[in-house]
Amino acid sequence: MVALISRAHTVTAAATLNRPSRLICPCCNDRLTFLSNPVYSRFSIYSGEKELPVSDAKMSDMEVVHLPDGGGNTLKALKYKGRLWPAFAPESIRGVETFKSRDGDAIVVAYPKSGTHWVWEMTRLLQAGKTDVPMIEKDDGMIEDVLPEKLESQSSPRALNTHAHFELMPKEVLNKKNCKLIYVTRDPRDVAVSYFNHHRKLVQYYEYKGQWKDYFPLYLSGKVDYESWFAYTRGWEQGIKDNPDLQVHVTSYEALHENTNEEVKKLAQFLGASTDETFISDVVKMTSFDSMKVSKGKNETFKGKDQTEAPIMYRKGKVGDWKNWFTVAQSEQFDETFEQEMKGTKALQLYSNQKGFSGPDSNMNAK
Repeated sequence: MVALISRAHTVTAAATLNRPSRLICPCCNDRLTFLSNPVYSRFSIYSGEKELPVSDAKMSDMEVVHLPDGGGNTLKALKYKGRLWPAFAPESIRGVETFKSRDGDAIVVAYPKSGTHWVWEMTRLLQAGKTDVPMIEKDDGMIEDVLPEKLESQSSPRALNTHAHFELMPKEVLNKKNCKLIYVTRDPRDVAVSYFNHHRKLVQYYEYKGQWKDYFPLYLSGKVDYESWFAYTRGWEQGIKDNPDLQVHVTSYEALHENTNEEVKKLAQFLGASTDETFISDVVKMTSFDSMKVSKGKNETFKGKDQTEAPIMYRKGKVGDWKNWFTVAQSEQFDETFEQEMKGTKALQLYSNQKGFSGPDSNMNAK
């Protein structure tokens, strides 16, 4: 095997590969540079932004797995200590356990496809106190997707994010309690639809080519990277309850859609940032779905299964799109599973209404 490296990714190819004058990274469309070091086969690893040889990885504690759906297709993930992660760099995933938090850190925590990117953009603008900031990608602040030394090199205050379950959060974050956590939740039905499209769109990464009807049971049973929405949400709800001295702000995708200015103002108050009405309005404008799709979507494209370019993070940004996907049988199955899995939780109250979640005002924020 030989390694080929772009600004942010490395991919592998057979050692016998003919070397044409130009190869393109399937993740970021950057031109690839050949390296001599052998690296992992079959999945991309992140190496920061330096064209340096990638160190040999010891995979004894990890394995690439292919999770089968009901239609004969599989979804690729990485299993580490019995838990399912995306196939990120092993060094990055291991680094979650030893992550060093700092005073002033703000970490957006959310299950995938719940508005993490949106709230992370809001957070970094609020931290900066201005909207004219360098354009960087969400992945640059994703704890499990960035090498520890790159995270450490970032200046304070850092705007970070993670999809880690509560029990998998860095111990220092939970013990020192010196950073602020922004917990974002979203209707799990909309999450299911968005996650399906995410997995299908990144076919060169997840290698998933299944259909919605076959994906739905995978999602419902938690056989996807980051596992079950139900377990994730139960864990965070309980974790917040059991740790009242953690600095946690709770919001939701739905509340942010319904009253964006007010929710951004609440976030600013939590972060100790300016709540000036003009500034808040500017942040809302700069982080709107349409604005980010134009300004950032072109830098976050991936060739889908039909080889056409499409933004990775921006699909519809709607509330209630699940109604266009779920069959009656799927809706009934989801409701039954949801009630069983979330019995006794606040989330059951919030999401059991078929009209969808109306906002987390104080219910989820109550310790």
